[in-house]
Formats: sequence, C-alpha cells, structure tokens
Amino acid sequence: MERELLQSAGISEETENKTRDLWNSGAVRLDIPIIDLQHLWLVALISELARETKMDESSDADRVKKLLIELVDFATEHFSLEEDLTAKFGYPEHVNHKQQHHHFIEFLDSRVQELKMGHRSTVHTLVNFLMDWLTMHIQKEDRQYRDFLVKSGANIKEHFHRLISRREITVDRAQAALYNLVSGKSEVGEILNENVLSNVLKIWHTHNLSVHIPIIDLQHLWLISLIVELDIASKTLTSGRRQKTFNKVVMGAMDYTREHFSTEERIMEKFGYKHFSAHVKQHHSFIEMVQRRHSEAEQGDSKAASHLVDDLKEWLVSHIAIEDRNIHLGLKDQMSEIQAYVRDLINNGQLVVRKKQVDLYNQVSGLKKGA
Repeated sequence: MERELLQSAGISEETENKTRDLWNSGAVRLDIPIIDLQHLWLVALISELARETKMDESSDADRVKKLLIELVDFATEHFSLEEDLTAKFGYPEHVNHKQQHHHFIEFLDSRVQELKMGHRSTVHTLVNFLMDWLTMHIQKEDRQYRDFLVKSGANIKEHFHRLISRREITVDRAQAALYNLVSGKSEVGEILNENVLSNVLKIWHTHNLSVHIPIIDLQHLWLISLIVELDIASKTLTSGRRQKTFNKVVMGAMDYTREHFSTEERIMEKFGYKHFSAHVKQHHSFIEMVQRRHSEAEQGDSKAASHLVDDLKEWLVSHIAIEDRNIHLGLKDQMSEIQAYVRDLINNGQLVVRKKQVDLYNQVSGLKKGA
C-alpha cells in the first residue's frame, strides 16, 4: 500500500532506497518526527530530479518543471515550520537560520525562472548544489537548533502536537508513507492545513514577496489566496465542488489579469521602468495560460485544475518572486510619487480596490512571523 502511494506520487523504488540509506547513515535525521519526515521528502524530490536529469535529452521537461515547482512549494512549507519552531523557543541564531532559508528559496526561484526561459542545463547545476546544501544544512545548522532546543528543555513534542491538533501542518499520504517505510515507524499520518490565511502567510513570508508598493502587494496576495484555495480544493473536495472552486479561481485569475496587469503596467510606463516591454510580454503569456486551462476544463479535461495550480505556482516563483521584485528595485527612488499616483487612480475611479483584498492585505501585513 505504501509503495503504491509512493509510486502514484512519482517516487521510484530507487529513490526510496537512496533515502533509506541516507536515513540509516544519520545524515538527515534529527529525531523530530515531522521535521525528519520533511527532510526525507526533500531528499526524495531532489533524488527524483537527479534521476530525471540523468536521462539528458530524453528527460521529460514537464516532469522536471513539476518536480522543481513541488520542491519550491515543499521547501516553503518546511522552512516556515522550522522558523516557527526556532522563533517560539528563542533560538539565538533564528534570524541567521531564517536568512539561509530565504537565500535558498531565492536560488530555487531563480532556477525556475531559468528553466521557464528554456535553460535546461541549469537543472544539472541545480541538482549537484541541492543535495550538498541540504545535507550540510541539516548536519550543521539544523542540528545546532535541535541541540539548543533539547538543552533548553523545550517541549518539542507538545509544540507539534498542538500544531497537528489545530491542523496547522500539511503532510500528505505519500510523504507519510515514505517516512514510515524509511524510518520503520508509523507515528505520522496525513494532515491537511485547510486554513487559507495560514498558507498564504507561509508563502508570502518565506518567499519574501513584498515589492513595497501596497497596491501591487495587495493584488499579489489576492492571487496567492486563489492559488491556495484551488490547491486545497484539488486535494480535498469532491469533483463537483472542486470544479466550482476551479471556476472561481479562473474567474479570479481573469480579474487579476485585467486589474493587476493594468495597474502594474500603468506604474511601469509612467515611471519609466526600463524592462517594461519584456514584463508586458510575460503578462500576455499568463493571460494565454489561464485561457488555455479554462478551455481544457470546458472540454472535460479532469487534470485542468491541477495543471492550473502548477502553472500558478510557477508564475508565483518565476514572475512575482523575481520579475515583480525587480520593479521595486528599479523604481525604489520614486516610491512616494508612485503612492500619490495610485491614490489619484483610486480617487478618480480608475482603480478598484475590493474590501476582501484590503482585509487580506491588512491581515498579512499585521501578522508578522518571527523577526
């Protein structure tokens, strides 16, 4: 049963055995079950990426991209959990540890962008870096915080029991199956965090997505909430309800293209952003992608929803996290003028800001995780 779950998740027996060898060597083991489970899954994803790239020209580009997006997505979940843990128990190196996570995520985001642009050779470099970074980080940095928590008497078990009871952690069945098979234990099962705000916060803070232009941040947060909602729906709901959520997200994404792209393009053009033309081309590609997924769904493609989730996550890490952050860097000396311009657009009725979007923005900007 557990091997079947792993097979359906795309984890080969070869990867399972490699992960087990690393576990038995102690290289990725902290004896904190949820953290160990996540480390094992990260190892598995990197191993599958390595297997795929060994195939060279015969490798599946879509499979590579999907693995890389899943790796970014899961690293976000894992780093957020670790940062909550080290912040809660006052780990002295919490800020430095968090910065290492941010640098890792930024590195992954950049590689996704390169892959999107057709630079397939980047994956070979990436695979070599990933496993070395992960094992070194676990053996040195993670063991340091684990040792601190143990010596300080932190009740780690109670902390995770509380998170699990509140369903503030996500563990899918395949991840639990890998941990159980490799560790020989059965103490972790499927857990799903269905809290949209909690998941939005993890993505927002771990990827450091703010561009420091409130209207753009507000619109980005709204799209992220739609991605989270569809992702949760694709894992939990019946086909009918999932389709309803899919339709809502598609409509929301279309609103996003109309409202957000218009706002962003007005700001870039008015204030002379030098990469304006290239940025607009990426907006056009996004519009085409949403329309394509919508058409696939109308034609009865049952995978349209999951494909849209993957596409939106790719957009999040390759465009919002990279290209949109560059807007801030390019226009940072004109922030006060941009703010005044946006206020004029709102006052003149040329820009609509919805209450739900404002509420989400206020919740995220007011709920700051550990420094």
